[in-house]
Amino acid sequence: MLTFLLSRGVPTQKYSTYGVFEFDQARALTQAGCKVVFLALDLRSVRRVRKWGFSSFERDGVQVRVLSIPLGNIPKKIFYPIGEWGLKMLYRRAVREFGRPDVLHAHFTDYAYLAAELKKQEHVPLVVTEHSSLVNQDTLPSDIKQAAKTAFQQANCLIAVSPALAQKMEEHSHRKVLWVPDMVDTELFSYSDEHERQKALREEVEMEEEGGEFSFLSCGNLRKIKRMDVLIKAFAKAFRDCPKVTLTICGQGEEEASLHKLITDLNMDGRIEMLGLRPREEIAHRLQQCDCFVMASVSETFGVAYLEALSCGIPVIATRCGGPECFVNEHNGIMVDPDDVDALAKALLSMYCNNGYYNRAAIAQEIRENYSSQAVAATLMKQYEKVAEQKDEVLQGVFA
Repeated sequence: MLTFLLSRGVPTQKYSTYGVFEFDQARALTQAGCKVVFLALDLRSVRRVRKWGFSSFERDGVQVRVLSIPLGNIPKKIFYPIGEWGLKMLYRRAVREFGRPDVLHAHFTDYAYLAAELKKQEHVPLVVTEHSSLVNQDTLPSDIKQAAKTAFQQANCLIAVSPALAQKMEEHSHRKVLWVPDMVDTELFSYSDEHERQKALREEVEMEEEGGEFSFLSCGNLRKIKRMDVLIKAFAKAFRDCPKVTLTICGQGEEEASLHKLITDLNMDGRIEMLGLRPREEIAHRLQQCDCFVMASVSETFGVAYLEALSCGIPVIATRCGGPECFVNEHNGIMVDPDDVDALAKALLSMYCNNGYYNRAAIAQEIRENYSSQAVAATLMKQYEKVAEQKDEVLQGVFA
């Protein structure tokens, strides 16, 4: 089965997270025996440095075809026509090289809309996966409302990355939406008992001391929605008098300067460290070495960062923000309400005092069984087979 997987872009060393969900999926599908061509239509602004125009290469066994057009954050009435033209060019080049696809799979609202317009012309079955928190609302934002409705109407199969998002999509589309989670690279983010051995050795040395070493890790874009300021305040509240307890934050974004200032104002320099954007391999290593992963997001459609930590066997502290509820439980972590500094501080202290309660090997095994690339790829391939059988059928949705 030949699948064209449409993405916003392809991850690079400089922009390691851009298009990473889509590419991880393409790689997993390829490894599972599905023939995948990764179509990256990169419409970011001129400020995002990359080669413009067409480019072709193979990565990790996946055939990648890229068309880069510097657009950026322009009005949708301009963005969509140019995007439609670009996708048509990219699609037709891929067809000439690989043949007509059995399935077209698009991710995110804007690209789902572009793919829906292409489907009308090419009559290729369309699968749409939605990740965006913009859709996870009671009312669709005005600038994407019609695009979302068109995409949801034209798709042969609608997928959401969490049950909460699936429910909202069903409300918007009046159609059945399948929940297929984002996958985690369980080979990279893997369990190791080395940390537990080292911790046991440290505890022997520190038996006579009060307050042993303990490390919290948080990873995410430094944007308001991630509420890193809430986490910093909660950590300072919980551990001001515990010098051996540390918090490390990895990520970059517009909140970076204000967060540095907050750390200084709270006299937590040296206790809270901000490292900027780090490679995935380093994140995996840091997860394997830390005691707990924590993130205080106010909204997550899924929450891959939590899942990567759990895949390493690390217990987590998460917020009830729409995504983590489907995989965080009493056996692998603690959940609190968003924007509650006191509740988060209490959870941090609880994790510090009761960390030995969690069975790290069992946590990692559960994630491997349910969220590995192999498990998610198998689910997707079943859906591809179903929509390919529908051929040119167009499913009509009813919208409010």
